[in-house]
Amino acid sequence: MSKRVVRSLFFLSFLFAGLLTDAQKPLSSPYSRYGIGDIFRPTNNQTMSMGGAGIALRSPMFVNFANPASYTAFDTLTFVFEGAVVSNTQTLKTQDLSQKANFTTLKSLVFGFPVASWWKASMGILPYSQVGYKVGDVQVVDNVGKVKINYEGDGGFNQVYMGHGFKLSKNVSVGVNISYLFGTISRQRALTFPDSTYIRYFKVEDEISVSDFLLTYGVQYHKTLGNGMLFNAGATYSASTPLKSRESVLSVTYNEGSTGIVYVKDTIELQPSIKGTIVVPSSFGLGVALENPEKWLLAADFKTQNWKKFKIFGEQDSLKNSMEADLGFQFIPNNNSLSSYLQKVNYRVGIRYAKTYLQLHSRQLDEIGFTFGFGLPLARTKSRVNLGFELGRRGTTSDHLIQNNYFMVTLGVSVFENWFYRRKFE
Repeated sequence: MSKRVVRSLFFLSFLFAGLLTDAQKPLSSPYSRYGIGDIFRPTNNQTMSMGGAGIALRSPMFVNFANPASYTAFDTLTFVFEGAVVSNTQTLKTQDLSQKANFTTLKSLVFGFPVASWWKASMGILPYSQVGYKVGDVQVVDNVGKVKINYEGDGGFNQVYMGHGFKLSKNVSVGVNISYLFGTISRQRALTFPDSTYIRYFKVEDEISVSDFLLTYGVQYHKTLGNGMLFNAGATYSASTPLKSRESVLSVTYNEGSTGIVYVKDTIELQPSIKGTIVVPSSFGLGVALENPEKWLLAADFKTQNWKKFKIFGEQDSLKNSMEADLGFQFIPNNNSLSSYLQKVNYRVGIRYAKTYLQLHSRQLDEIGFTFGFGLPLARTKSRVNLGFELGRRGTTSDHLIQNNYFMVTLGVSVFENWFYRRKFE
């Protein structure tokens, strides 16, 4: 691998690591109050623009961490690096109000490499879930005046993974991702009295941290058909896993001055740091893909997760089982064109529909997203810059709920370099 590429990888690694440090703060979604927050979908630079469909996809050109069995597609003499950031602009709407928010964070930082001809591997760091909300309610009480109830939360969980893919036969591969989840979620509930200078304010701060391993298994069947087209089918599974966690609860009474300075009066540890578990429920996914090499690709996925079994420190939340259906298409006009750059661009489009795990006011919230994007080849290399877009909607303004309309932009790079290969010069 060239020194130029090595320098680029180190630079991008530090850039993405810095973004990850701040990844848990800017999100603005009241729905992240529930469960363990908004769950990140495991999409790479390519599949994000194809509706998220990727369980059956495999290629030596990119890292498909959605299915660890896909790692066996890596070349035995190449190294693959992918990194991406995502920017999400959201509009939160009720029947009467509207508010905008934006955040930018790490989407992925992953590597793929060979171990043996039958054994390939990948490693990387990804967000797992994110919490970020600040909502409130105001009531007027006789002889007291205004009473404000505020709910606020931030933080989330990240994952570092090491994945292995094994080729069992010419057409069958299996794999496993071993992910280490870590991070902290902070939530607080505050009661304030803006019309009174004598009544002390009150808030409860709840902090939950996690530190444990989660396994995801994958299998793929891949076959070259008689007409030269490729057919792939895949499945993924993750068993219900109790993650080792800690929780502490703090009660604070305070007053707030006219300049906004907080004066703490009493602090009581309602619950010291105790050990417990967060049960992440089992998940299952199926995918199929049909490909005309270097011309077009069609992929479809179905995924489900048993969120009814979710528990946090022994308590169940009112969550429902989730499901998602994804459909994506990629087209390359002429991958070998010498006269037109646009002929070599990868054009991608997709759609996805999901029933989320949230059920509020007897309504299970749905989500729909339309995606498109481009894979932009770099000169004299197989590496690409990937640009993806998603326009979507979650929830509804009916039944006094909040509708979250979003526009997401992903910018990533896929670096494909020869490894253990010494160039010869005449």
